[in-house]
Amino acid sequence: MNNGVEKASVSNMEEDKASPPNKGKSIDVGSASEVDKDINNPSTSNMERDDTLNASNKGKDIESTSSIEYVNRDIMEQLQTKMDALTSQQDRAVCCIYRVLNSLRNIKPKMYTPRLISIGPLHRSNKRLEAMEKQKVRYFKQFIKRHELDNENISDLVSSIQKKEMVIRVSYSENLTRIRSSDFIQMILLDAVFVIEFMKDSIDQTFSNEFEPWMIFDIEEDLMLLENQLPFFIIQEIYDQVNLPSQESPCISKFLNLATLYFANYTSSQGLKNRNLTAVESRHFTDLLRNFLLEGAFKRRYTLNPMKLKYSAVMLRKAGVKFQVIKEDKCLVNIKFEKGVLKIPLLDIRYCFERLVRNIMALEQCCYQREAYVCSYIKFMDHLIDSAEDVGLLVRKGIILHGLGDDAAVSNMINHFCKNIGDNYTCLGYISRKINHHYENRFNHTKASLKLIYFPNIWRGTATVAAAILLILTFIQTIASVKSAF
Repeated sequence: MNNGVEKASVSNMEEDKASPPNKGKSIDVGSASEVDKDINNPSTSNMERDDTLNASNKGKDIESTSSIEYVNRDIMEQLQTKMDALTSQQDRAVCCIYRVLNSLRNIKPKMYTPRLISIGPLHRSNKRLEAMEKQKVRYFKQFIKRHELDNENISDLVSSIQKKEMVIRVSYSENLTRIRSSDFIQMILLDAVFVIEFMKDSIDQTFSNEFEPWMIFDIEEDLMLLENQLPFFIIQEIYDQVNLPSQESPCISKFLNLATLYFANYTSSQGLKNRNLTAVESRHFTDLLRNFLLEGAFKRRYTLNPMKLKYSAVMLRKAGVKFQVIKEDKCLVNIKFEKGVLKIPLLDIRYCFERLVRNIMALEQCCYQREAYVCSYIKFMDHLIDSAEDVGLLVRKGIILHGLGDDAAVSNMINHFCKNIGDNYTCLGYISRKINHHYENRFNHTKASLKLIYFPNIWRGTATVAAAILLILTFIQTIASVKSAF
């Protein structure tokens, strides 16, 4: 029996030698209770207490450092993702096609939404517009046949779009990474060809039976919407690949000629056909229409917090202000006020006027905030027109020409244009200040009242003069009678 005990003792001693020093001891550096027991144990020496405390603190430091590193890494990844999502300064300079601001869209959503066809990616997912996708393919087939293109020519068109794909993508204010490259290139090609072929058919009046008259009207308006655009340069490049530039005028794009003829219907009253096309640099059709309207505009200083026009047309007339249409100058914003005469170019309000102006104003709010000439003009007219009576006065003076049938409809439309449009900047503040000063001069009111009451027309003026002569003769006769009596 003693031999067995000795063997067991020897065996245990061998295991103790073979095992690590800490075998059987479980030190959990994160457990406060275990550490406290070791420290508070009276049998534990000071050195052992220090070792235990140091091990505990070291474990906590490791755990804390690991946690901080994980949080920091997570924050850095999130910040990097957000920075990658931002467009660069160069991309912002290229960007020109925007979603209309909600503050403007919510007033009249239909003014900014295509009715029949989607051009570009912003309304691509609209199910209501899918019916026209087949017509795009028909036009592409017509395009190939018209220009006798083979597979190599079509491949060249695709390659030209592919080379410019990134530039086209950053032309839009939205992130378009959701659209695959092949789908994006195909969309641009079909949309560009549709625009070219539709414009040609519109000018030549050679539409096929697939188009009803109302469809043509809707598509014409859809092509000028801010959200329904392609970059001008890519349509021009596709057009130029199948139409060689003119030998006589190589600097003028033949597609610019085509677009000018097409959009002449919208701005014919502004003398569009006589414009210098080489001076027009546009980024898309909405921008092109804006440039047409502003061609020949006076260079005016844009002012911050400017003077606003305080008085309507009828009120100004009572202060002696005369109104005169400028026939030789077709630029809307070239308004003058000289020697009590307010000179304004003709404003031709047609069926598409509201849609056109709202989209140009939306473009200026996104892209031309300190050169918002059209917004400045509309604000000026908004202050000049308060009622149908003001519109009637301007119509009689030949300044406004409209086919809406009712002066009140014109007044209501103009008075709602500037809702949610900021008015911190304008180029017509100086003219507004001059007009306000003229109205606030009492002498001008007195002079105007005499003219309006006693000389409003030749008949009233003749009667007034005759009455004055009669009064003078009566006075002379009275004096003569008095003298003869004495």
